[in-house]
Amino acid sequence: APAGSAGGAGAAVQGGLDTTAIGWLQLMIAMDDQARHLLELAPAQGADARLGTWATGLAARHRTDLTALRGMLADAGVRDDNPHKGHDMPGMVSTTELQDLEKARGKAFDTLLRAAMREHLVQAQNMATAVAGTGTGPKVKQLAAKVGESAAEAQRTLPAEGA
Repeated sequence: APAGSAGGAGAAVQGGLDTTAIGWLQLMIAMDDQARHLLELAPAQGADARLGTWATGLAARHRTDLTALRGMLADAGVRDDNPHKGHDMPGMVSTTELQDLEKARGKAFDTLLRAAMREHLVQAQNMATAVAGTGTGPKVKQLAAKVGESAAEAQRTLPAEGA
């Protein structure tokens, strides 16, 4: 987990990023990229137009966040090679859930998407809070705060089922 090692923030690795920062950036990229894919399915596959509009807006925010996350890795000379691909972790949709979402239509899709996004957003917010509390650099803390605020806002504005 990117919350740091037993001694606090990890040692500097490359370009001023410590192991905590690198771990958080890589995990957020994996989580946000997967979430963005699911969100982009909503307008065509879901039944709730409000959820589709919400998903479109959140997908755009994820694309912006992904650019910032990847840019921070690139600026430090760290490869963006998704070491979390295929992992079953909190905040990430399992392979089975992903297949179910890709096949689902209408209300069934909406139900699956809401559940996946709730888990994703809670985990994104938890990770951002954890990284902001470490000794990692100010640029990473600033980005983590932005990601955490975005996740909290998305949780508040997620359209309720049948509302």
